[in-house]
Amino acid sequence: MSCSPFDLRDYVFGELDAAQTRAVEAHGRACPACAEELSRLRLTETALFSLREEEMPRRIAFVSDKIMEPRIWEARWWHAWWNSAPRLGFAAAAMLSTAILVHGYLSRPLAPAPASAPTVVQAQVDQSQVNQAMIDARVAEAVGKAVAALEVKQQVRLATSVRQVEQRYAEMRQEDLMNIEASYNLTNQKMKARYASAMRQAGALTDGGVQ
Repeated sequence: MSCSPFDLRDYVFGELDAAQTRAVEAHGRACPACAEELSRLRLTETALFSLREEEMPRRIAFVSDKIMEPRIWEARWWHAWWNSAPRLGFAAAAMLSTAILVHGYLSRPLAPAPASAPTVVQAQVDQSQVNQAMIDARVAEAVGKAVAALEVKQQVRLATSVRQVEQRYAEMRQEDLMNIEASYNLTNQKMKARYASAMRQAGALTDGGVQ
């Protein structure tokens, strides 16, 4: 809602006098909201004036036009045909023949419905139930076989993995034992060499003291 002292639409449509127009223009320069509203109104006015003028339709079709059209029995050709005596006799003969055919068709005895229809339907239902039961049994059997085969494969894979781990552990243990044994032999050889060297040094000292 604008705060202008006069209606902005009256200003846009030129319905204000000079003093009122100046008052609205002064207010629009001081009020941003009213200035924006004036811009929108001018854009709307420009869009309306830019529309192409459409010519008024010369005649409007009403729903009653179809009803007011001449019926078939009011047409000239129908009156001419109907008032002709030979054509009237031909039409009467055709109508009589049609009535005889319709009466003969309607007076025929109706064929009795087959008594075995419910039995056939029931047999079909029973057969479909049997087929469904057989399908369910086959599906259950196939699923059971698939699950059993999967369990066997899983057990085989688990056993193979366990054997591989045990073999790897045994190889690592054997390698560790061999390393320990080699280290022990090397240490023993070093100790023996040091002991022999010490004994030789001791013997040399003893021989020097005796001399």
